[in-house]
This record gives sequence, C-alpha cells and structure tokens, in this order.
Amino acid sequence: MMGFAKEPRPLDQVTWRNGEIGDATDIHRQVWSVEIKGGQNPMVRHGSEKVRAVRVVKEGRLGYATSRTQPWIQLKQEAMIAASHGPETKMDEPVISSRKVPVAESQWCSAMFQQIYDAASALYDDLENLDHEFRPSVMVAYHETATNLSNSTGGHAAWTHGYWDVSAGGRKVSGTDFHGIAETRLGADAIPDVNQVGQDLAKRFLWGQNLQSVDSGKYPIVFLPPVTMGLLASVLARLSGPALIAGNSPWEDQREQPVLSSLLSILSDAVIPDGPRTGPFDDEGTATGTWPLIEQGVLKNFVLDRDAARRLGFEPLGMGYRASPNALPMSLPANLVISPGMAPLAEMLTRFPRLLILNGWIGGRPTNPLRGDISGNASDLYYVDHGFVTGRVKNAVVSVNVFDALSHQLLEVGQEVTWATQGMMQAAPGKFPPLLIDQVDVAVRH
Repeated sequence: MMGFAKEPRPLDQVTWRNGEIGDATDIHRQVWSVEIKGGQNPMVRHGSEKVRAVRVVKEGRLGYATSRTQPWIQLKQEAMIAASHGPETKMDEPVISSRKVPVAESQWCSAMFQQIYDAASALYDDLENLDHEFRPSVMVAYHETATNLSNSTGGHAAWTHGYWDVSAGGRKVSGTDFHGIAETRLGADAIPDVNQVGQDLAKRFLWGQNLQSVDSGKYPIVFLPPVTMGLLASVLARLSGPALIAGNSPWEDQREQPVLSSLLSILSDAVIPDGPRTGPFDDEGTATGTWPLIEQGVLKNFVLDRDAARRLGFEPLGMGYRASPNALPMSLPANLVISPGMAPLAEMLTRFPRLLILNGWIGGRPTNPLRGDISGNASDLYYVDHGFVTGRVKNAVVSVNVFDALSHQLLEVGQEVTWATQGMMQAAPGKFPPLLIDQVDVAVRH
C-alpha cells in the first residue's frame, strides 16, 4: 500500500540559510501484529516509533543528530556542532521535484486487527495439527512507515508505505533431534495466503520426518531464498560505496564487464509493490526506480548513497537507506531482487539423480565479504533422490566461495520467488528464486 502527500506538511522550525546544505526527516514507523505461540496466550500488539533526524554539511564535514522529542531548531544546532568534528563528505542535496499525487495518509483501520487475528489463528490451527510434538509459532502483521522530508534546496516530500507480513514456523524436539522450519511471505494489498504458507510448511515438515545419512563430498545444492541472501552479502560488499572509495573492491573497474554467471540478474527495485523499501524516494530524498546491479552476469551499477556517488563521479540513483530509523543513510539497495528463471523447483530437483536442498544455515556469513568464503552449519538441509525428497540431513557443514558459486558453479535459476526479510546480517530485504549450484562442499560428522 502506498500513499503520497500532495502538499507535505513543513517540518517545524527547520530553516536553511543561503549556502547551508542539509536535510530534516520525520519518520514514523508502526506495526500492528498478532502473535500466537504454543503454550502462550495470543499477543496483540501495536508498536510505534518516531524519529526526527537532521543532517548538515559544514565546511565539507557531516554532522548528524536524532531525537524522538527535541525541537527541530535544537536538533539542527546539535548537528552543526557535530559537523565540526564529523567525517569529510561530498554529500549534496537532491532537488525534489513536485509530483501530482494523492494525499499521504495511513491505510490502517481497527477492523484490520480482526483480519490479522483470523489469519493468524487459522494458520496456527493448521500447524498445530502437523504433529502432537510440533510447537508452532505464527505472527501476522501490518507494517507502515510515514516519511516526511525537507531539505536545503527547498524540496519537500511525504509518503506512506505499508505492507503485510506473515512469519510462521515451529519446531519438533525428539530427544537430541531438533527440527525447526520457518517461512515468510509479504503482501502489498492484502494478507498473504496463509493456506499456502501452511501447505509449504507442512511439506517441509514431512521432508524432515526421516533422517538421511550422507557422506562428505561435493554435491549439487538448491539454495532457497533464506540462504541466498547470505550469498549476496559478498556481492553487495564488492558493489558498495565504502569498498569502492577505499579501493578494496576487485570490481571497481569492471563496469559493463561480466563478473558473474550470465544466468544471474540482480536488481535494486524500489517499485515492487510488496517491498519493505518501496517508495518514490530513498532516505536521502533521491528519486528511486528499478536499477540493474548485475544484468545477465554483467556489472551495470554500484550501490551508492549520495556521498559515495559524488566521490566516485556517478549520478546518485536512490540507494541511500537507513538500516534502522536512528541510523545515518548509507550505501544500501532498496529491495534486492533476483530475476526468476524458467524452471519450477520440482523440475530443478530432477536435474541430478541425487542432490540437496538448503533452506537454512547457522553462521552462514562470509568471514571476509570481499573474498566471499562462507561456511555454515546446515540447520535445514534435505536429501533428494531422483526428484523425491527422502529425508533430512543432520550434522552437516556447507561451504562455498560466493563468486565461484554464482559464476561457473551456477546451473539454474528457479521460477518461484519468495521474500527473505531484512535481519541483523542482511543489508536489505530480498525477493529471490531458488538457485541450483553444483559442486558445493559438504562435510558431515557421523
């Protein structure tokens, strides 16, 4: 759900003198949710977070101040003081063009709570019936962020963006065996289909009922969206402003050159309706859009905020986002999207007589992002024999080099796409298909 302001309300007491560079942003994030867990009463919540933020550039240095309640004039003064000791910057301010758009207002109404509760209850009941030892957990939520921004060029913009979120899963503990499953779905205009979420979780639960013993070795593995985000962390590290400015990225002079498999196209998409970072502007007020980062394996664009873009001689493309409401905007993509391929998952599983499916790993993040080596304990790994899942593999460590995996080892990009939401180790929300990668190292402890 998206709304815009025709005439954004002014930010109180923020005035800019000639020659001053800066911006002021008012952010209001809200979440309405129902969470149901085994053995606990349902939790019905409304969370609200308001942040005021002011950035200034003074004599080539950046100052920043945030507060929930301080007057704007005081915040600007504190940002000015901070700029005296702040980092050097090339940040400038975008000219925010006026747009004839509807008035920005919240899409929330109290009747939605009943919709959320009904959806959460229905999904919880489905999961509770899987097995008497299975402990389900379900949360259905509506997220909404209202942003009001003004800057020293005289530009004003306001917009409201909301989306629906279904997060569900659970665990079964039998002696020393722990089997946990989880799924996430996002929706733009309505709660995602909880029946489909329940069916997908039930399928994965059945996959894991039997334990399958395999030997250490190299296997073709289908990487599902939750682990694909871990692979892309290293790709983003090579594309990001800080690495390029420091001269640490091997891709700094590789624009318009092939760097990954021709099967792979990666976008920063601020237009996709159900994306958490969808909006007409990024957090700096730069107009956004859909920009290819990697197009059929060829490097097209870097991920740059305004400061990094100006330092490196590029035009800003609207990739300056806050990792959290209090944080400074930095070089981050909007919604990270991998273009889907043609093969359904069921067909991908028949490409080899035997392969594995990976949906989760613990510690699966690069120790050196620019190099791209990742190793993690597979917490959600399944064995496939001639197209049929025969069981779950325990005590396995999966290791890859991201750049090998996404170049000559990548065999297929799947058709179905699902969301992997932003987390502690994920720089951006992502919408990905399955990826079939060959010759992946798997070490199994028997």
